[in-house]
Amino acid sequence: MDNVAKKKESPLKKLKTRKEFLIIGGLLLVIIAVYLIGSLYFNQKFLKNTYINGVDVGGLTVEEANDELAKLVNGYTLELQFNDGNSESISGNECGVTYNKDNNVQDILKKQSSFSWINAFFGKSENSVNNLAKVDETVLRQQIASLSHLQADAQVAPVDARVEYTNNQFAIVDEVYGSTIDQDKLVSEIMLAFSEGKNKLNLDEKSCYVQPGVKATDASIQQLYEAATNYASASITYNTRSGDVVLDGSTLITWLSIDENGNYYRDDAVFKEKATDFVSDLAKKINSVGGTRTFVGANNRTITVSGGNYGLRLQNSKEVTGLLEDIYANKVTTRTPVTTGGDAGGENGGLGNTFVEIDLTGQHMWYHKNGTIILESDIVSGTYNNPERRTPAGTYYLYNKERNRTLRGTKKPDGTYEYETPVSYWMPFNKGIGLHDSSSWRSRWGGDIYMNNGSHGCINLPTSVAGQLYENIEINCPVVCYY
Repeated sequence: MDNVAKKKESPLKKLKTRKEFLIIGGLLLVIIAVYLIGSLYFNQKFLKNTYINGVDVGGLTVEEANDELAKLVNGYTLELQFNDGNSESISGNECGVTYNKDNNVQDILKKQSSFSWINAFFGKSENSVNNLAKVDETVLRQQIASLSHLQADAQVAPVDARVEYTNNQFAIVDEVYGSTIDQDKLVSEIMLAFSEGKNKLNLDEKSCYVQPGVKATDASIQQLYEAATNYASASITYNTRSGDVVLDGSTLITWLSIDENGNYYRDDAVFKEKATDFVSDLAKKINSVGGTRTFVGANNRTITVSGGNYGLRLQNSKEVTGLLEDIYANKVTTRTPVTTGGDAGGENGGLGNTFVEIDLTGQHMWYHKNGTIILESDIVSGTYNNPERRTPAGTYYLYNKERNRTLRGTKKPDGTYEYETPVSYWMPFNKGIGLHDSSSWRSRWGGDIYMNNGSHGCINLPTSVAGQLYENIEINCPVVCYY
């Protein structure tokens, strides 16, 4: 009986199994059909959760997606963020922005696989198209030119890093970035932002500012600093009649040379050439021979006179040699220049307070010693109406003192002299012209004697006066003559 029952249940069981297979098969067919229908559906549409430039275009055709993206571009406003923390906004309409239908939106659709439409429901696909907008560059440039941050008074130029000489030492001064905007770069970044649908543009992050050409971390600055410290740290000061002249690192650093590898070094030939030029300019401030002098003379009169041989003259070649030695030793010093001649300095026109004053028009002499007139006298100078014998004006210095000298004129062909005059006190200051006694042939001095009966150019004095002057005057004393 049990076997018969089992045989009777078997066909029913088989039928049930067959139904189950049919149901499962039907479900599979439905699923496959749905999947294929979905794949077909998304063949011409973007998959779900597809975003282009932040806009959800899932389930849209290319044309429909362009319509949505056009809304973004047409109502577009871009916030420009500047490095001072402030912002300014520009609109797409004001900048001549229009939607570019000839864009790459279609390419995103082509790259997607419609067979993955189910997976798209469980993830977000972010995409970027950078040619959604067309920008009229001319209109854009006009618009950004009106921004407050683009005005001339708002533009602070960048400053390169540099090596600076301060307080007798070198230091590297960092670069300054400033706020000058690279307008070409800014236009490029704005056009890109419009095309990508961005609503903010940070100019600093996008390098829209003009950058310093040299930065403190550059190898060239570091190497210049080392070379300057080694070769250009001297500070040489000269005291001149027109003020101090200083040669220090701020100038010496410019004397350094640079090789093909960008390394700075000292070229001695260049340093000598630069030092020679410097000394030539220095000479103009030191040389005083023959220059114009203004001084206060007797009776507090202010006199101006030029010419003569009194003063200093810089010995250029010797000074260049000494100066280079100080530079190479990196000395910080006040240097006494190598000169010839003498000059009392800036006081009283370079005459100081001890000098001989000779008024050739007034035919009078004063000897100032330490600020006090200790001797004065009438004189007779060179014959004025004979230009060859006229005493020249100018500032000179006493270069000798001699007792009992015979003064001689021009030697004649027969061996005799134009004149031979013995004097007791001889004090020359201008070649053959000097101060001397003349009592042995004159009894009067002063007045207009000099006009037609003057000397051969010398300053004639009474013997007693000449003696006193001889005893008190020193060699190198200034002698100033004026009309």
